[in-house]
Amino acid sequence: MFNRLFLILINLILLVSLAALYYHAESAKKDSVIKTVSDERDNLLVTLQTTQRQHQQIAVLDSKHTQELADAKTQLTALKRDVLAGKRRMQLAARCQTLPATPTATRLDDATGARLDDAVINDYFRLRKGIEIVTQQIAGLQAYITQVCLVQ
Repeated sequence: MFNRLFLILINLILLVSLAALYYHAESAKKDSVIKTVSDERDNLLVTLQTTQRQHQQIAVLDSKHTQELADAKTQLTALKRDVLAGKRRMQLAARCQTLPATPTATRLDDATGARLDDAVINDYFRLRKGIEIVTQQIAGLQAYITQVCLVQ
């Protein structure tokens, strides 16, 4: 009887030990999975924070260069309006044809100074506006590269 109780007790201890080992191994697997998921979450949070910081920097740069471009366009519009109204004059380096050696009779159209055609003035300001836009685009891209891309 004693041997039988002893065998039952040993079998019971063995069974409980096997169950404890099984659940310990399962717990270790789950801990490993939890650690992996936690590490991935932490990496994603760091990436998200970096991306948010970059978006903020890009928004600041965009706002700055958009405002500078708007200011440049406003100045060009005011300058064009003043030139067309006659408040300001455009100075261009130009060469005229040589005048004939013999003086000609004075005509009415000789009384006014040389003036550019309105189409030429419009073309000039269109080109200036394009130059301002391209200048601000290049400045914005350079700032983006130096302040966002190269910082990483």
